[in-house]
Amino acid sequence: MNNKLRRVAFFVRAYNDLDHLTPLVAEFILKKENPLIVVYTDLDVDNDYRFIYLKSLGNFEIIKEMDMEYVEFSKKRGFFHNLFKKFYLLKRNRKKFIGKIYRKLFFNCAKQIEFLKSNNIGICAFEWSTPYSRGELVEKYFFAAKGIGITTIALPHGCNLFFYPDSNSGYKWTTQKGVIPDESDRNLFDYYIFQNPIRRDHCIKWGQDPIKTQAWGSCRFYPEWSIKNKEICPKFNYKEKSGKKLKVVFMQFQKNYNLKNDLAFDTLKKLSNLENILLTVKDSTREGKEYYDRNKKTNSLGKSLVGWYGNDIHSPALIEWADIVIVVGGSSIGVEVILQEKTLIHPIYLDTNTTLYEYFQAAHCPNSYEELEQLLNSQVKGNNLPKLEGTESLLKEIIYAGKEEFNVPKKYYDELKKINLNYGQIIK
Repeated sequence: MNNKLRRVAFFVRAYNDLDHLTPLVAEFILKKENPLIVVYTDLDVDNDYRFIYLKSLGNFEIIKEMDMEYVEFSKKRGFFHNLFKKFYLLKRNRKKFIGKIYRKLFFNCAKQIEFLKSNNIGICAFEWSTPYSRGELVEKYFFAAKGIGITTIALPHGCNLFFYPDSNSGYKWTTQKGVIPDESDRNLFDYYIFQNPIRRDHCIKWGQDPIKTQAWGSCRFYPEWSIKNKEICPKFNYKEKSGKKLKVVFMQFQKNYNLKNDLAFDTLKKLSNLENILLTVKDSTREGKEYYDRNKKTNSLGKSLVGWYGNDIHSPALIEWADIVIVVGGSSIGVEVILQEKTLIHPIYLDTNTTLYEYFQAAHCPNSYEELEQLLNSQVKGNNLPKLEGTESLLKEIIYAGKEEFNVPKKYYDELKKINLNYGQIIK
């Protein structure tokens, strides 16, 4: 088979997607495959440090094709905006009458079929979700690819560290009602890739195809990439002298992940009034999903707060600056903390979920604010918290899919370059 017909197209929506896809895209560029990236939202492709790095490696193409309706109705606006959004969602719902009529009369992916053929695309890489969940444009590309026999794959846009699958409020509500979440639409992909076997097992139990759902490890947290990512990431330039104060980063969480939200802010408020620390807060990189609005909450915090940042400051740089990082709600950024050999604290008293941090004993997990403050005070006094033995087990599960160490981006590349799908084969 002519390899020129195996060109890959990556569909990128947001900061997180690019974060997890960049090491794989880099692998294709370095192999002189000239991959294509389709950006269908208002993601900044000119100034993002990951795009700048990829451009330094060699040839690839960026196509900016905005799905204007999807972008607009993904945002929070006022009353009339929400009213129009309801009409949009009715049109997008293929199972309802209006959605069926719209598809019959107006849905057409002939343009996308021609695009994929003319650009010699052999693989379409989308993010985790269903083919219907990211707007009409992505759906057209997906079904165009399926219709002409192009391999379709769903790749991680994040990294799930929850031990039980009912990790957010929606899943928790449906399971309490005795309804198993319907994952069947995800079976439309030829591959649905997870980093780790624990998460893969959850989704199989919810109806995903065990042959199509494969665990290949984490490109984002592959140690060689983590080092490179920290190197190319813009530095966090905190100009004031820290003296003997402890530098602490509090990673904000996504709002619907079964957290004790009021207690979490009470903890943040207490931390901000500790005299022996310098505190920074980092918003969730999934913009619009953070629980606290920094513009409304910053003034209610104490003098130890030295900054509250969004995606203008990057997590690897903040972690490099920090002595201790507090991760709430099972955020995978804790894996980066471990890789940078910084102290990771995951306060379990703020979380009703069980995460792999406590399951593997890979983080310090205080069960009260008092225990959390004791950990900080111990570090202030020079009594460094011990390295936890469970970190190696966590990294093995997340980065290497529970197996021995291997080159993860190369694994993804090799699997995608195979002429045939590997269904029924033993995945090594």
